Amino acid sequence: MQDLTTGQSEKILDSLPCYVTLLDRHLEVLWTNDVSRHDFGDPSGKTCFELYRIRGGKCPECLVEKSFQDGRVHNKEMTLTTVEGTRIDVLVYSSPVRSAEGEIVSVVETAVNITSVKEIQKQLILLGQTVAGMAHSIKNIMMGLDGGIYVVKKGLEAKNQDEVREGWEMVLLNFDKISHIVKDILYCSKEREPDLQVIDPNTVAREVYDLFKDLAASYSIELKLELDPELESAVIDPSGLHSVLSNLVSNAMDACKLDMAKDEHLVEIRSKKGKDGGAIFEVADNGIGIDKNVKGHVFEDFFTSKGDKGTGLGLMVTQKILREHGGSITFRSRPGRGTTFVATFPKKDLPRTT
Repeated sequence: MQDLTTGQSEKILDSLPCYVTLLDRHLEVLWTNDVSRHDFGDPSGKTCFELYRIRGGKCPECLVEKSFQDGRVHNKEMTLTTVEGTRIDVLVYSSPVRSAEGEIVSVVETAVNITSVKEIQKQLILLGQTVAGMAHSIKNIMMGLDGGIYVVKKGLEAKNQDEVREGWEMVLLNFDKISHIVKDILYCSKEREPDLQVIDPNTVAREVYDLFKDLAASYSIELKLELDPELESAVIDPSGLHSVLSNLVSNAMDACKLDMAKDEHLVEIRSKKGKDGGAIFEVADNGIGIDKNVKGHVFEDFFTSKGDKGTGLGLMVTQKILREHGGSITFRSRPGRGTTFVATFPKKDLPRTT
C-alpha cells in the first residue's frame, strides 16, 4: 500500500467530522483540522486549554500528559467552549505519536461532539422521573375516586342525600384531575395547528375564573379577575388560551397551598392590551415563589418543583401553545413573596382560505 504524504494525511484529517489536535509536551497546539479551526478559531501560539477555553486552565488530569508519560490511549468526557461562546460536551481520546525510533514526539487528541447524546440522556432521565411522578399522581387520584365512591355508596345505603352529594363531588373532582393529565399528554404528543378564531380573550379569562373560583375558595385562596376593557377581539385558539390560563392558575394555587408562612393567599388573573395590539395575560400569586437556583430550569421539559406531586406537563403544554401562536411566556418571582407568569399572544390575522 502506498505511503501517504503529509499533505494527503492532513486532507484526510480535515475531512473528518470530529476535532483533531496535535500537541507537544508543553500542551502547545502544533496543528488542528478544519472542523476544529472553524469552531475554536486560530490555534497559533495557543495551548489546548486556551484553544478550547477550558475553565480553570489546564485539566487536573491531563490526557495529553498521561499519553506522553505511559504511551497509552486515554479518554474522558469534557466540556469545551467554542469561539462563539457555545459550550459543548465532547468525548476526547489522546493517542501518542511516535518517531521512527519509537520515541513519543507528540500526542494527537480527537474529540467527538456528544452534546446531542447528552441532551437525549438528560431527557430520558427527566422522562423517567416524570413517568414515576405521573404514576404517583394517578395513584393518588384513584385513591380519591375510591374515597368518593365509598362515600356515595354509604350515602345511598343510608339514604343520605347530603352524603351522596359530597361523595359525588369528590368523584367529579378526581375525574377532572385525571382528565386534565390525559389531555396534557395528548397535547404534548403531537404537532398541531391552532384552531385560530376571532374571539373575545376576556370572555375566556372569565370562563377560567368561573372554573376555579369555588375550588380556590375551598383552599382559602382569593381568586381575583382584572380585565382590561380596551383589550379587543383577537385571533387566538380559544381552547389553547383556556389551557394556558388554566395551567397557570392551577400552578399559582399550588404555590399558595405550599406556602405555610402566610394566613391569606391571593391569585390574580389579569389581561391587558399589548403595544402591538396583541393580548397579554398575567397570572400572579403570593405563594412560595421560585428559588433562584430553580429559575433557570423552569421552562425545561418535564420540569416540576412539586416533587412526586407534579408531572411538569402543565408548563410544557403552555409553552407549546404559545409557540404555536408565535407568542412567548416569561415570569418574575421572589422567594417567599410570589410569582407572576406573563403570557403574550401577538396580534394575528386569520389565515386565508383557498
